[in-house]
This record gives sequence, C-alpha cells and structure tokens, in this order.
Amino acid sequence: MKNVTRPVALAMVLTSVAVVAPAMAARDIAGSAQSVAVRFSQAVIHIPGMTCRNHSCATTVYMSLIRLPGVMGVGVDESTQDVTVKYMVGRTGPTVFLKAVKNAGFPGTLVRPKGA
Repeated sequence: MKNVTRPVALAMVLTSVAVVAPAMAARDIAGSAQSVAVRFSQAVIHIPGMTCRNHSCATTVYMSLIRLPGVMGVGVDESTQDVTVKYMVGRTGPTVFLKAVKNAGFPGTLVRPKGA
C-alpha cells in the first residue's frame, strides 16, 4: 500500500507558500493571517575587475551577494561589468553589497540605487 498523503501534503504546503510569498504573511495573537507589506528595491553596482575568461569572477561576485539575508535576486552582466541586486528594503542595502563584493576581492562602486 502506497502512502499518497505525503506528496499531496507537500504540494499543499508549496502551493500555500507560493500564494503567500509575494505579500508575506504574519499571524496575530488570535492566529489569523494578515498581510504584511514588503518593499523591494534594486541597486546597480559597477565592478571593473570582473574580467575572468571562465566566468569565475562573475560567479564569485554572484555567490557573495545572493547569500546575503534580504537579497532576492542578483544579475551579473559581464559585458558592462554591472551587477543588479534586488533586495528587501529594511533587511539589507547597498552598503552591505559593496562590503560583500569587497570581501570577495573586487572593488565596486554604487551606480544607482532604485526606489530606496
């Protein structure tokens, strides 16, 4: 006899997370869910030292940023040597990104923060 409850339960959990994730959710004392607004912003950082042939520079920069709490996405453009970071406002910010990039061995300058 196969146990079908686990895949169904997992699908229900993943579906509820996907529905709630964009607006995030919180529970009040009574236990009912309420919507919590989360603001996102983007920052563009220029990193002139990303010139590795095998993309290892871009990978190093990407990994140093994507692991930061509050970072939702990182896009690395090797042709312009710009990195775009989408993040949650209030959890992190451009100064943290610049420090992470510097710790990874690359000098970076903030080109523009959007919507911060």
